[in-house]
Amino acid sequence: MATTITLLVDNQAQIGLKHEHGFSLMIEHEGKRILFDNGQNEALFYNADKLNISLKNLDIIVLSHGHYDHGGNLTRLLLDNPNAIFYAHPDCKNKRFSLHPNKPVKTISLSEETVESLKLFPAKQCHFITQATEITSGIWLTGEIPRSCTVEDTGGPFFVDTAGKQADLLKDDMSLWIENGEGVTVICGCCHSGVINTLDHIQKQIGQTKRVKTLLGGLHLVNASQQRLQRSIEYLNQQHIEKLYPAHCTGEYAMQLLKTQLNNEVEIAKAGLSISIK
Repeated sequence: MATTITLLVDNQAQIGLKHEHGFSLMIEHEGKRILFDNGQNEALFYNADKLNISLKNLDIIVLSHGHYDHGGNLTRLLLDNPNAIFYAHPDCKNKRFSLHPNKPVKTISLSEETVESLKLFPAKQCHFITQATEITSGIWLTGEIPRSCTVEDTGGPFFVDTAGKQADLLKDDMSLWIENGEGVTVICGCCHSGVINTLDHIQKQIGQTKRVKTLLGGLHLVNASQQRLQRSIEYLNQQHIEKLYPAHCTGEYAMQLLKTQLNNEVEIAKAGLSISIK
C-alpha cells in the first residue's frame, strides 16, 4: 500500500494556495492519518480545504519542535481531535527567543495558550519522548539527535533568555522517517540538529540494510556558512539520496546551490506538493 505525503504549509505555495513562514504536512499511511507540524497561521486550514484534506479525525499529531511556525495551530487541532495521539519532545513547551543584532527580541516559542492546551489534553494521549520511537507501523520519530558534526549549529541566534546569555540548543528538534521496503523517507521540520547529524542518527537506527531514498523538509541552511553548505552538499552526494525536496527554512540561496551541486534529483517543495512512496 502506497504512503501519501501532502505538504500543507510552506514558505512557498502552488498557485491557488496560501504560503506563510511555517511548515506542515499530512502523512496517510496504512489507514492512519498523521499531521506532522501545523504551521503558523491560517494557511493550514485554507490549504487543507482547497486540497480536500480533513484536519479532523486525525490519528496522530506530531510536533517536530517548539517553535511558533510549527505549532501555531495546535490549540485548535487538539480541540478538533480529542482522540488523537500527540507526540513531541518534553522541551517543546520551553520559552525561547531569537536575538538578531540591531533587532528587538522576538519570542519564538509556542504561545501560552498552546502550552496550556497541551496541559489540558489527556495525559494518556500525550507522549513526550527523547528516544527514537515507532509511532505507528513503519513510521518513527528520531527522538533527540546527537550533535557529532560540529560544523552544524542550530542555525540562528536562539536563546532561552532575553539577555542572550543561555543558548537554546534545541534538543527537542526531531525528524521523522518512514520505512517502505528497502527504502526510507525522511521528513524534517527545521532540522536544527543539522542534516548530517540527523541522517547519521537515522542510519544508525535503521542499520546498513536500508538507506534513505527521499528527503523532504526544512534543512535550516538559510544562515549557513559556506563551509557548512559545502560540507552538507558533499555529505548528501555521498548518501546517494534519490530525491530531495528542500522546503521552509532551507533558504533560497541554499536551495539553488543544492539544485546545481547535488548529483540527485532536487525539487523545491511548495505547499500543495503531494508525493507517493511505495
